[in-house]
Order: sequence, then structure tokens, then C-alpha cells
Amino acid sequence: MTVQDIGRLRPNPAIRSTIVGVSLAAIVSAALFAIVMFVFSRADYLQSVDASFGVTTGHPVWKTFQGRVLAPYIIKAMALSSPAHYVAAHMAFQFIAVALAAFLLWRLGRKIGGNEQSGFFALALFVMSFVALLRPPCLYSWDFVDLIVFTLFIDFVLSNRPLSWFIGLFAVATWNRDSANFIALWLMIEPVLRALRQRLKDGVMPALDWWLMLAGVACVAAGLIIAELLRRNLLIEEMAPKYFPDNPVVAGHRYNFVLPINIEYLRHSLFSQTALTVLSFLAITVWLGAAAARRDPQRGLPLFAIELALIAATLGFGIIYEPRVFVPLIPFFVVSAVQMRTAATSPGRISSASSMG
Repeated sequence: MTVQDIGRLRPNPAIRSTIVGVSLAAIVSAALFAIVMFVFSRADYLQSVDASFGVTTGHPVWKTFQGRVLAPYIIKAMALSSPAHYVAAHMAFQFIAVALAAFLLWRLGRKIGGNEQSGFFALALFVMSFVALLRPPCLYSWDFVDLIVFTLFIDFVLSNRPLSWFIGLFAVATWNRDSANFIALWLMIEPVLRALRQRLKDGVMPALDWWLMLAGVACVAAGLIIAELLRRNLLIEEMAPKYFPDNPVVAGHRYNFVLPINIEYLRHSLFSQTALTVLSFLAITVWLGAAAARRDPQRGLPLFAIELALIAATLGFGIIYEPRVFVPLIPFFVVSAVQMRTAATSPGRISSASSMG
């Protein structure tokens, strides 16, 4: 066997890199699964599983959960529609979904930084932020899917993917959770922000991309209709009044505006571990997002606007003493941090990474 023959037996660098990423993602997912099992008691974990299972039977904890059918029904299919196997299927789904999210973040970090070290950095940040936002007893199956959805969304934006890619992502994500509407929001505001930047630069207001904006409006309308139809046709009983009779959140509404509850919580528990963790995570995420937007305003500014909108919506409609409500922000945090690290270590790389294909 010649040296050339030996060289041919070596795996292609792209294949080798993918194998490394898949292996690391599996290890990370297994480690995070172990951490979840350590942090959550058996009763806590089963409560999260029951919240997912309740969606499949028409008995969600909260009415709004009934529209989040993608993950619960995938788990039901994995369990072969057997309630006895639902817990095991949920655990398998969690491992697979987190591994996929970890791989996508590793791959995106590598694309932005141009090397595997950036992928490792992205994975490390993913693990740290995921663990930081863990707090029993809430961690739902749709939270894992949100990690995948928003990582893909950011990848599509930075890669300048065509409209059809975003519509396709929205079409899947809207069955998971109404957070998919932020993808549609990006379609609406990106042409406006692009035109305003052009106006400030050249003094002339260019024509807006109306097709993109109309696609965003259509996606929002479709998402709202789908969520409402799911609730009307699948909902049998909202279980929160029975489970949590003294809960300050009022049952029976499609959405609950809980900003006053969050303010009251912060007023009394500002220096608690949970509050400090949440506020620190939000502050760092916003700072990194703003810095990345300044470096690459063409793509970074619309992404930063979506990040701020997601934070505002979560503060208004999510209970912040359940830190898992901020899980969709993890990809924004990780990507912004990788972009800033790349800008610091490889000047000029950040601009070329922004248009990666």
C-alpha cells in the first residue's frame, strides 16, 4: 500500500469534522440529561412529562399549551401511543432534541469562526446557559424544540437564505409553539430596517420588499388561526385550576399578561439566585446582541430587534421565576458571543461569516 493509498483512506476533513460535531453533541446531550436528572427530583421531572402528555389527551395544564402539539405528539408516536411508554419516549426525545440543538450550535459556531475552536466555544456556552436556566419543576418538551428552531432561524438569517426557507421553518415551528411568530416578525421588520439604513446612508428611501412583509403577515395570521383551531378542537379541560388553585395566574385565557406578577416577584426576590441568574443572563444577552448588531448591522440589527421583542414578550407573558421561559434566547446568546469572539481574535472574519452560504 502506497502513501497515496493511505492518504485516500483518511476521512474527508468535512466528514471528520461532522463526526466530531455529532459525537460532541451526543456527549453534551447525555451530560445535560444527567444534570437535569440530578437537579430535578423524580416528581418534578414527571410533572414536566405530564404537561406534555396532557396536550395529547386534551388536558393541558394551561389552555395556551394546547396549541403546542408538535413535540408532545412526536413523543406519543415514539411511545407507540402507549401511555405506559410515554415517560421513556419523553426521555429519548429530550436526548435527541438536545443533541440536535447542540450539533446545530456547534456547526453554526464553526461556520462563524471558521474553525472548530469556535464550535467548541459555542458548545461550552450552550451547556453553561442551559444549566443556568434549569429550575425545577418546569422544563417542557417544546422548550427543546425551540432551541432547534431559533438556531436554524439565526443560521438562515446569517446565511442569507431565501424566503422559502423561513416559511418552511415557520410552517413546522408554529405547531410547536407560538414563539414561531417571531420568525414572521423578522420577515416584516427586516425590509423596514434595511430601507431605513439605506435612507440614512444615501438619503434616499428605497422601495420596501413588500413580498417579504406580506409573507410575514400571512405567517402570523396562519399561526394564530392554527393555534386557535387546535385549542377549539383538542382542548377538553384546562387542568391548572385543579393543580394550582392558589396560582396568581388566571386560568381560562389564551394568553396571560403577567408583567405585574414578574415585577412583584423581582420587588421581593431581586437578590434571589433565580432572579440574579435571569437578570444576568438577559443583561449579557442584550449586551452581546447590541455589540453584534453594531458590527454587522445588515443582519445583526434585525436579529437584535427580534431578540428584544422576544425578551419583552417573555417578560410580559412568561413567569420569570421559571427561567426555562428564556431558553429560546440561548441561540441568540451563543451566536452573539461567538461573533464577538471571532471579531476580537480574527478581525475581518465577522463580516465574511455574516454572508456564509
